[in-house]
Amino acid sequence: MKTPKKIGLFGFGTVGKGFYENLKKYPHLAAQIAKVCVKRLDLPRIGHELYFTDNPEELLGDSEIDIIIELIDDPDAAKTYVEKALLAGKDVISANKKMIGESLQNVAIWHTSFDSSFLYEAAVGGGIPIVNAVDGFFRDQEITEIRGILNGSSNYILTQMQLHGWTFEQALKEAQAKGFAERNPLLDVSGIDASYKLSILAYHAFGEVPSMKSFEIESIENVTKEDIKRAKTKGRKIKLVASLKKTNQEISCSVKPEMVGANDEFYSVDFENNAISVETLISGRHVFVGKGAGAMPTGSAVLEDLKRLLNGYSYQVSNRIKTLA
Repeated sequence: MKTPKKIGLFGFGTVGKGFYENLKKYPHLAAQIAKVCVKRLDLPRIGHELYFTDNPEELLGDSEIDIIIELIDDPDAAKTYVEKALLAGKDVISANKKMIGESLQNVAIWHTSFDSSFLYEAAVGGGIPIVNAVDGFFRDQEITEIRGILNGSSNYILTQMQLHGWTFEQALKEAQAKGFAERNPLLDVSGIDASYKLSILAYHAFGEVPSMKSFEIESIENVTKEDIKRAKTKGRKIKLVASLKKTNQEISCSVKPEMVGANDEFYSVDFENNAISVETLISGRHVFVGKGAGAMPTGSAVLEDLKRLLNGYSYQVSNRIKTLA
């Protein structure tokens, strides 16, 4: 049996606990958590057999730790930890879409400058394996368009407005009460969260880092009860749709509420679910649907990245650029 790889885990919140619970289901996997770095040591925690610390250097400076898994909500600290880990020769997994989306120029350099792998399936689409699909399965195909419902909080709010005739404010309170929206929901409802995920997909689909300043972004805060009623009378629903197209070497990116009819693949995707459609020249359209958020779906995506790491996998963006050229 292989000597287990040792994991340094940053963060033990919703996603961190979800990853931990998923990892326990695979006792024969050749990896184990050695240390967990958290902000506060005084909080009660499950899994007391784990070693907790509030000192990042206990993980980053430990030569026996092979893999760093970063699952915190601070994008600046996350970027520092990821870069230090890669410089130390450690493989890294992250779920921090804000850090990755805002640092794609750095990410592109990390992928070509370090022998270590940097994977982040959980940063886009929760439990939907879309980054792996675009990077792997579709690597040798030309992708022309990607559309998606990429934010479960916004989709849950719009679904409740559709079902109950609620205002945005009423639906938001419900989403917060159920844990589908943060106390400060700005990133979700504004469309910015989805734009981070869209930029990551653009990087893997086209091998380019789009300028987020060029994104057309519109918040669902502007959707009214009257808009929902109007859509309903037409047999349609309003969804926050992220769209990515490449025409004549130009990439266009938008995140905005759209009316979708019953013939649209997103029409029946409700509540906190996500959906992503990938259009290719060779094999046509492919639609992925699944849980876009939550402890277990996102934790499972982190676990799948861990399995890929243990099999020596790394992203192939540079090969896609060569293929498209």
